[in-house]
Amino acid sequence: MLRFLRVRHFALIDQLELHFNPGFNLLSGETGAGKSILVDALGLLAGAKASAETIRTGETRAIVEAIFEADLRQDLDRLGLDAEDELIIRREISSDGRNRVYINNQPTTVAVLKELAPALLDIHGQHDQQSLLDPSSQLTLMDAFANSTELAASVRDIDAQIQTTQTELTELLLEHARSVERLDFLSFQRDEVQKANPKPGETDEARAKLDVLSHAGKLLDAATLGYDILYDSDASVSSLLGQTQRALRDAAQFDSRLEPIIEQGESARILIQEIADALRAYSSRIEADPGELERLQSRLAELERLQRKYGPDLLGHLNRVQVEMDSIGLTESRKDELEAKISSLTREYNKAAEALSRKRRSASKTLEERVVRELKSLAMPNARFEVHWSDVSPGRARGIDRAELQISANPGEEPRPLDKIASGGELSRIMLALRTVMTDDRSQKTLVFDEVDAGIGGKAAETVGKKLQDLAKRYQVLCVTHLAQIAAFASHQYSIEKLVLDGRTVTHVEPLTGPARIEELARMMSGTRVTDAAREHIRELLAQSGKAAKASK
Repeated sequence: MLRFLRVRHFALIDQLELHFNPGFNLLSGETGAGKSILVDALGLLAGAKASAETIRTGETRAIVEAIFEADLRQDLDRLGLDAEDELIIRREISSDGRNRVYINNQPTTVAVLKELAPALLDIHGQHDQQSLLDPSSQLTLMDAFANSTELAASVRDIDAQIQTTQTELTELLLEHARSVERLDFLSFQRDEVQKANPKPGETDEARAKLDVLSHAGKLLDAATLGYDILYDSDASVSSLLGQTQRALRDAAQFDSRLEPIIEQGESARILIQEIADALRAYSSRIEADPGELERLQSRLAELERLQRKYGPDLLGHLNRVQVEMDSIGLTESRKDELEAKISSLTREYNKAAEALSRKRRSASKTLEERVVRELKSLAMPNARFEVHWSDVSPGRARGIDRAELQISANPGEEPRPLDKIASGGELSRIMLALRTVMTDDRSQKTLVFDEVDAGIGGKAAETVGKKLQDLAKRYQVLCVTHLAQIAAFASHQYSIEKLVLDGRTVTHVEPLTGPARIEELARMMSGTRVTDAAREHIRELLAQSGKAAKASK
């Protein structure tokens, strides 16, 4: 709901501030006073194209700012804007072409403003400002009329799940395609390592064996020499130590202090004997086998080649390769799961979308009848209204339907889409009829009707006034009119007049109450010469409008 409007340096308006109220707000004034300028200013808040030509002469910048009472926290969060108790929108038009948009004092874009505007404003009278001319809005209102909003939300949710799953599948397939190319490479690595069949610690073991075989002669000579020196030769260490032991035992009978030395010598003799035995056994195992030497050299060369390619831990690399190959297999399994999920969701979507389509199309017949009845009461007795349906394939978030509201205002004319209607007055009345028979969950939005009185008067004008009065129970209504029969049904009226101050033309707006409002309505009824009879007639109109308001509660 629009609470406050400030306009500066816009067309004829120098400085203007207006506080609006809930219910039916009416703007009246002489032709050319600037009523349409206010509507144009509101259009800027709805995302209309800005032009430097609208800047007041002598100024460099025009500003239109408004405060709305609306709960758009989710929308603002999604758009990255701060949510506050009030929604403040400001547009600045500069003569240098640098135009700016601010929402809650944060800079943003016209595109963002256009996305939020349908929840705030509908301006009926200008084709490019009306949300009901947008096919998606027509479907939304059709769902509200058909009581199919929850079913439409279900279709939208299923479609979102399909799109999310399809995106995941597409990414998976791309990754899988890259993985399949890598699979050949991994298979080659696995086969190459598996063919070599490395064992834990085999490389170090092969190197050790190779050292032995490569130096078998030296090893055998060293072992044989050690055996001879320690045990086998006539002057071996073992023989000399035996002679020493015998001499010490003969001497020990004379001095017992030699006993420990003799024991140590015995230990040394035993140790030398064991070393000699070990050298003999070692030398018996040394074989100069050229065939085994060649085999080990070849095996070590193969292992070292693989280690240069894949790292020192061949078994670890083989395990990692297998894990990656298994994951590619899991990708194939996941692909099957996602395809199955999409098939299941598509069946679910088709079932829900078909049910939604049946409900929409069935309700549209009732809508057509009700709108035609409303149009007849709005001085359009020959109007034909139709909802033209076409199929959307494949289905999308809004379902499998495309709805196009079509109207024929005159006999002999085929119905045409609403946005092809040239008459602003006819279009405003059509929108009034639609709003009257349809419901909308955005009950706090503001509906602006311009030119709704074009080409009507008398009884039809009173009917328009009553319908606007009823509509104001669900929405905030702003209406521009020249007709007192409509204005009398308003809860709040504002007089717009054009004045000349200091040689400059300005637009002035003033709230009207009591006698001042009666005078304005009488002027609207009878022109410049206001009579007591006109005033009395206005009082009767106001009384009737008050009774109508009470009767419709």
